[in-house]
Amino acid sequence: MEQLIVAGADTAPIDVDMKNFMAEVIDGSATVPIIVQFWAPWCGPCKQLGPILEKTVAAAKGKVKMVRINIDENQQIAQQMRVQSVPTVYGFFNGQPVDGFAGAQPESTVKQFIDKLAATGGSGPDIAAMIETASKLFETQDYDAAMAQYQEIMAADPESPDGLAGMIRCMVGMKDIDGAREIVDQLDEDFRNKPSMVIAIETLELAEKAAGAVGGLAEAKAAVDANPNDLAARQDLAMALFAVGEQAASMNQLLESIRIDRSWNDEAARTQLLEFFKTLGPANPDVMTARRQLSTILFA
Repeated sequence: MEQLIVAGADTAPIDVDMKNFMAEVIDGSATVPIIVQFWAPWCGPCKQLGPILEKTVAAAKGKVKMVRINIDENQQIAQQMRVQSVPTVYGFFNGQPVDGFAGAQPESTVKQFIDKLAATGGSGPDIAAMIETASKLFETQDYDAAMAQYQEIMAADPESPDGLAGMIRCMVGMKDIDGAREIVDQLDEDFRNKPSMVIAIETLELAEKAAGAVGGLAEAKAAVDANPNDLAARQDLAMALFAVGEQAASMNQLLESIRIDRSWNDEAARTQLLEFFKTLGPANPDVMTARRQLSTILFA
């Protein structure tokens, strides 16, 4: 999952200096506790402690964040914080240091320190609420805003299948098919079988299938214009329109095919339409309109 975490959100500690100390530590600790590690490149114990801190902070899944300060390059901060040796670690919350220790520590001690600091900040981000917000943004096709929200989810919980699945769907929506495929190809079997990931993979596969139909857009349109009852051509036209982002027009072609002959090719038009519904999500305005039209046709 390491490569996927990089794709979704960078969980590495932030390097802090005088320029961003206020934003990252003082202001940042107003919402989540901040671990501040003072270190130096020549410090052997720092090299031992750093990976333990990073591992334990990552395991906290967004309940705390970590920054690093190189004392050789930031002596003013070190003096203000009265750092006498490295490594020294402080825990900040609400703009104030609330705990700390000096020297390398075993992983068990570091975990206790971080657990205590995490409890100070409460339970951490409300992942469920963040997912709900991201889903609403996605369904209204605000892919940029949805992607930003899903990236925040991955920062808080790098192993979130919902967060990563949402990112993949956003990438498909933004036409970054190759990027989405690159992430999917890295997934292990367990991750692929998560419900949200199953939908994301189906969305990607549909986009790949539709992309292959783009070249036949003009030909399919001409065929339908020449013979409105050519349902195979309508199916091809629907896929090509979907690939170029004309989702409403794409679904209209399938609806018209169902009106003409709903049983054609084992209800291929209805099956494809339902696949579009699933991919775009129930709150998508085009889906809501098409659903009403489909109900009218089926129950007329």
